This record gives sequence, C-alpha cells and structure tokens, in this order.
Amino acid sequence: MTKLQIIRGLWSAVYDLLLYIQGDPRRKPLDEIEDNLDLLERACRKYENADDNELFRQL
Repeated sequence: MTKLQIIRGLWSAVYDLLLYIQGDPRRKPLDEIEDNLDLLERACRKYENADDNELFRQL
C-alpha cells in the first residue's frame, strides 16, 4: 500500500466514524471500521522507522 493509499484510507475511516457517531443509516458497522483501521496500521509499519525524504527535498 502506498503512502497515498494509506492517507486516502485514513480519510475514509474518519468519515466512516463521523457517520457512525451521527447514526447515519448508511454507516458501516463499527467492526468493519476497526478492521479497516487495523489494515491501515499494518500498512504504516513499513514506514515507522523510515526517514521522511520529502521533508528534506530542496525546491
């Protein structure tokens, strides 16, 4: 999973949680939201000890 896919997944999770909190009938079950967050957390592990090269890129 790329960094962009992770970011997209996190934003999706934020909106899923907002719909869940608001009680929207289109909401996902909480178990499904938690499963998606677990997948995203595992995808982030490969970046946890990596330097963020984008911060040091000169313009």
